Amino acid sequence: MSTSCNPNVWQARMLDARVKSSAQIQGALVQKYFQECRTELETGDNSGLVNLRKMMTMNYNPQGHPFLRRVVVNLPGNVRLKGLLGLKGDFKRRPFVIMRLGIFSSVEDFRPERAWLMMLFEQSPFNVLVLENMTSGDFVADNNQFSFGGYDEGIQNLLLARMLRDSNEPLSKVVDSVHMFGVSLGGHGVLFSSLLSKYNSPANYPLIQSSLAFCPVVHLQETMQNLTQSGVKSAFVDLWSRRRLSGLDQKLPSLVQYESFSFLTKAISEVVRNYHGGLSYISNVKLPPGMKDGAEFWALNDFWKSYNDVQEPVMILATSQDPLVPFEMNSQNIANKKLKIGSKNVKVVELPQGYHCTLPVPYDWKALTTVFQSYVLSHSPGFHLKERNLTVDLSDDEWKGFFEGPVVTNFEVREPAKDQKFVRLEIKMTNGKKDDRSMNLSLPLSEFDFRFLNKDLTLSEKEMIVRWLNQNLRVSLMQNSAKASLKVTWPVAL
Repeated sequence: MSTSCNPNVWQARMLDARVKSSAQIQGALVQKYFQECRTELETGDNSGLVNLRKMMTMNYNPQGHPFLRRVVVNLPGNVRLKGLLGLKGDFKRRPFVIMRLGIFSSVEDFRPERAWLMMLFEQSPFNVLVLENMTSGDFVADNNQFSFGGYDEGIQNLLLARMLRDSNEPLSKVVDSVHMFGVSLGGHGVLFSSLLSKYNSPANYPLIQSSLAFCPVVHLQETMQNLTQSGVKSAFVDLWSRRRLSGLDQKLPSLVQYESFSFLTKAISEVVRNYHGGLSYISNVKLPPGMKDGAEFWALNDFWKSYNDVQEPVMILATSQDPLVPFEMNSQNIANKKLKIGSKNVKVVELPQGYHCTLPVPYDWKALTTVFQSYVLSHSPGFHLKERNLTVDLSDDEWKGFFEGPVVTNFEVREPAKDQKFVRLEIKMTNGKKDDRSMNLSLPLSEFDFRFLNKDLTLSEKEMIVRWLNQNLRVSLMQNSAKASLKVTWPVAL
């Protein structure tokens, strides 16, 4: 990329104290980046079918990853929530990201959201907990009650943040700060938990330090009506929901019978009819003034009238083209101030490419990862990175005359063998005369931001090493009149 569009340049701007202090300024900077650098950031893959196919067929197996383990979180109301916990393997306090999945997604099957896990866990210095959506088949099977939407998931998010900051919890020993990340329907709960954090945080720190929401549901009732009353699209969604919620009729017996292509419509109406309040609501969860737990399902999920004076930042990224969670029905209402919010902490970044959270396909992967990484880092005041480096002297006779004029440097990471403790880089340099030179470097795995404890590397670990280096490694050429040297740097948690 050009210097002006290099992700590292924009990361430095995101981390600037003058920028990170304002959600509006920081969001405007991200919007500016994608607008000014669109010719370099956009991949050209903007077909709806291409976006869908590539998002659903990424080669990634999180369930078999040695750094990810299945967990079950027990919450009030006998609610069992399945998760996938990603830890770096050390005891350093790091930003901890809670990732809420979209509609019907479980930790056994979350294909549309796998890219975000790679970016947040494998390529960033964060620990991550992926949590199923309440509409997943596993949640239905594991719990006696069923619900969906931001009110219930927001309460769950708050209780989890409280758990992670409780010094009596072993996991709290590796938590520096808690950040929320929600996709689609999971984003609705992230938005509500950002409000709950205001009323439930201790005096000295916020339970939730920052929130990111991707193509989130903002208006639940209208979005659900759009999903179930839109002709051919609704028929497809109905078939999809019937397949993913195959056990729901055992919890809601009235679902045994329903008209053709009306399974989801009836399921929603039955949830609303049988709703008696938050599944995990307890009295020590403080709701905003004027809000009271009860049976009013749609009213509780329309919490925006209570969204006032929230300080912790919330960034929303949404695509203009979105057939499932229409932009004009949801995030645009915040962007154009049609939805009146009594806080300046929420900023919407509208992106013209992609379809409903498929951003890793139409946009540059590294640039996206850098934006997310920078956002979380900028709101993690207690966490710091240190630089590790390797410098190679290039003043030997074989390099004589090569460094006259500008030199372009690139590198390629070679996937290590399973029993290797080093990873090899092939570095290629091209000078102003178009002459090429290359060299190989080996870097020890023990110097990276993961602790590899197995005797042999698995395929998942080898792929993770390549992804992490492609995101975080910096190769620069230092020249003066006397000599030239190559400097390789990478960050690790302090």
